[in-house]
Amino acid sequence: MTGTPSQTLSGSAYDNDLRGDIASLIACIPAATEARWPLWSARILLYAALLAVAVYARILSGSPQGRETMIMAGLALLFSVILFLTWAHEAVVRGGRVPRTRFVRDAATFGASCVAVGRFLGGTQADAVHALSRETAHPRVLWPAEHADPRPAIHEDHVGHLPRFSATLSGRAQAPVSMVFLGTGAELLRTFQSAGWHVADRVTPRTALRAFACGVLNKPYPSAPVLPVFVEGRLHSLAFQRHDEGDSSRRRHHARWWHTDLVCEGRPVWVATASFDAGVGVGRLFPLPIHHIDPDIDAEREYIVRSLTGTGSVEVTQRVQITEPMTGKNAAGDRFFTDGVAAVLA
Repeated sequence: MTGTPSQTLSGSAYDNDLRGDIASLIACIPAATEARWPLWSARILLYAALLAVAVYARILSGSPQGRETMIMAGLALLFSVILFLTWAHEAVVRGGRVPRTRFVRDAATFGASCVAVGRFLGGTQADAVHALSRETAHPRVLWPAEHADPRPAIHEDHVGHLPRFSATLSGRAQAPVSMVFLGTGAELLRTFQSAGWHVADRVTPRTALRAFACGVLNKPYPSAPVLPVFVEGRLHSLAFQRHDEGDSSRRRHHARWWHTDLVCEGRPVWVATASFDAGVGVGRLFPLPIHHIDPDIDAEREYIVRSLTGTGSVEVTQRVQITEPMTGKNAAGDRFFTDGVAAVLA
């Protein structure tokens, strides 16, 4: 008889615990339901949107114009998703968090970069034709420095007005500006061409495929296109490149130039970044073949300066400290180091 009451009490205690657990679970249902309600609402809205899109697509598919509209909308959506994923990776994954003020800043930079990409793909930037016609609607005048050289130089008090860094699509800083040119687009183009440099082709399906084939086959492509890079939300206006004798398209010197809204002694101000593509590898962000740079970007700056001054068309009128000596990474994840100095050419 001693075992039975013990078992009965144990069973009763178990039943009480079970009832308590059930009561607790029932009590949590309203809270869980309230917490999941936004998710359910989002799902309902998503399903409704997908249904509306399906109905609209069905209507559009009834005519050739409608089908063309669907294709263009699909391409635009795909392009937007790629841009958003790139921005999200840079701003959230690498940044760790997105404070409100930073989010607003990055969103504005992202929007400006998207517009720049659209203009770039439309052919209004990054080629010699449009570089020759560059004009500033509202120029900002920089004080010239007083020195013995008849060629212009920028006053030290106004050096801070120069753009400092190139940036990724999301606005993350990359390499600092390493060269400044005081002159027109025609003068810049003529100087590089006389030094044996080639203007980089615009990015089109044809040039992109040709650059990919030349990279795989290790063949030269003197005017291969370069990837877009931004300064203050603006895509580079012009890019130059040059191969050493015997080098293929896997190794190249190149510089990207931006036309600014600054003017010094009546001359437009251009800024540039420079790097040397030392080889081809697989990208860290996307598993695609890309160029990897030599980390010593100062050596590339000096190479370009020697090349241009050797023509006698320009001289180095000054060297300015754009930033402190630093190390960093470009959009492909390649490391670089620099003394932060920019050479002013005029």
